[in-house]
Amino acid sequence: MAEEKDRPAASGAPGTAWNDPKVPGLRLRYLATKAVYYLSYRTKTGKQRAYKIGDVRFVTLTAARTNAKDVLARVAKGEDPAGEKATAASRPTIDQLREWHAERHSATKNKKSWADDVAALYVNHIIPHLGPDMAVADVAESHIEALHHKMKATPNQANRVAACLHKAFNLAEKWGWRPRKSNPVHVERYKERKRKRLPQADEAIRLLIALNAMRENDPHFVGLVELLCFTGARLTEIMHARWDWVKPDGLHLPDSKSGVKILPLSALAREVLRDIPRLRRNPYIICGRLHGRHMVNVTHPWKRLMAAANITENLVRHDLRRFFASAGLSGGLELSHVGNLLGHMDPQTTKRYAFLLTGAAQKMADTAAEQVKEIMTGGGKVAVLRR
Repeated sequence: MAEEKDRPAASGAPGTAWNDPKVPGLRLRYLATKAVYYLSYRTKTGKQRAYKIGDVRFVTLTAARTNAKDVLARVAKGEDPAGEKATAASRPTIDQLREWHAERHSATKNKKSWADDVAALYVNHIIPHLGPDMAVADVAESHIEALHHKMKATPNQANRVAACLHKAFNLAEKWGWRPRKSNPVHVERYKERKRKRLPQADEAIRLLIALNAMRENDPHFVGLVELLCFTGARLTEIMHARWDWVKPDGLHLPDSKSGVKILPLSALAREVLRDIPRLRRNPYIICGRLHGRHMVNVTHPWKRLMAAANITENLVRHDLRRFFASAGLSGGLELSHVGNLLGHMDPQTTKRYAFLLTGAAQKMADTAAEQVKEIMTGGGKVAVLRR
């Protein structure tokens, strides 16, 4: 009954306040849209503070009084709860770093594909490990080392996370969230596993036979795979390509991983283009299920293709790019020439294909060279398959 008598009104004129008669300094402030409990107190050093306790809609008077008494007990010990709360609120967190990294850097400085990758690295690895509320200034080298070590089973991804965080903490220094030259990312990169899988000559033939069987029901997917085989392009470069990008000197890509480039189109690639049906009011070469849009997901048709071609060992779409490179190298092209065809800006990237020319791999490549060359140039069996 006593609390009912002391209970304040749930609403009042904006700018007014109700003072609790039982707890000194506790008051209910009436704002324009709500009423909030605050506790006013002075610190041991004489600073006046206002400690927010909570909205009257969610905090009862009894709970507000209990909270206020706890705060006053801490003040009596020389603490400053309101000051500590303000300091914590002013220290940017890992979640804020994620937001600023995306909005103020990735969105304007990175390609969309990498910006999406950065966002995924935060969601899947960085936030779960460091926590969204950890202060950026509190992250130490040991935290980064622990995360990198935890991801040792996936070295490529671990290195990507480290690179992402290195950039993020450089940005944090720029924004004044950490002292200069305090970047905590100093991990030793793991040795990455370079993928060396590529279709062998017999697999390539089975692949093309299976593609030919799928042509009538799924012509755009078939065209996509054949263009990947015969151009060495990246998957998204072909999936996003438009008909008006096809010019006499090649496929003009206004944007790619290596920037603006012209993708050379062999006679066989142009033959593939002629066989791909054009859909009315769809500007894309590889049409998807949605009207006027390009294909976005090839997981299921790719699995069907692998099953039809009886390719049981893991083969991914990007392996077709290595297939293109291997056929070119087996046919006598220099690494630099293959790099130009693949659109590599850095010659070191093309050198990854050097394993195709060494040791036992060279002997195996020599055996299959004529078949692979025949496949890549559109002669013999491919010509028969495509009819």
